[in-house]
Amino acid sequence: MRAVRLRRPPKDPLSPPQPASPAEFRPYRRFVSWLVLSCIVVGSVYLLSSVGVTIYRRRHVPPVAEKVSAQVTDSEIVSCYEELDDVRQGLQRHLENFHHLLASYDQAEAQRWAEEGNSWTAGWKALGQRCRFGELPVTRLRKELEQIAAAHEELGQTNDLYTRAFKRFGVELAPRMDRVRERMKKIGERLAKSSASPPGENKP
Repeated sequence: MRAVRLRRPPKDPLSPPQPASPAEFRPYRRFVSWLVLSCIVVGSVYLLSSVGVTIYRRRHVPPVAEKVSAQVTDSEIVSCYEELDDVRQGLQRHLENFHHLLASYDQAEAQRWAEEGNSWTAGWKALGQRCRFGELPVTRLRKELEQIAAAHEELGQTNDLYTRAFKRFGVELAPRMDRVRERMKKIGERLAKSSASPPGENKP
């Protein structure tokens, strides 16, 4: 007996396409999942590395060069001057962040600013020791060396003044500003409710 072969009905060109089998998407989904996971891992490692390097730099000041000679040379004085100018610029950037901190006090930012100040102070002290500002060796450029040493001392005093002001702000002024901010917020909320209420319904 001859087997009867069934024919499939012709496909209607207007019929909607059949959805793809879930098995067809498995390799693609697996690839996307691995790609997303790899990006997350790389981003996390980069973030942790950046934070670690930042903390290390703040807490570990690189060692300075050896002290200048007892009979300090002109080139050594020029080197001390250039290093002091770098220290001055670092303090200026540090103090500029102080004003931003006053505008919006944040505990984490305050801690970061304090650690940055400690790092600057360590570098400032190391420079004073290297250049013998406390000794002022005999040199042909004695007057210039004295002026450099005086500028070095003034930078330290300036940093101390800002640091004391910062501590006072954190202990006394920042809480006061927070209280005023909360009080103004409540006043604003009451005024908004009073403006939204019909006339005659305002409560004292």
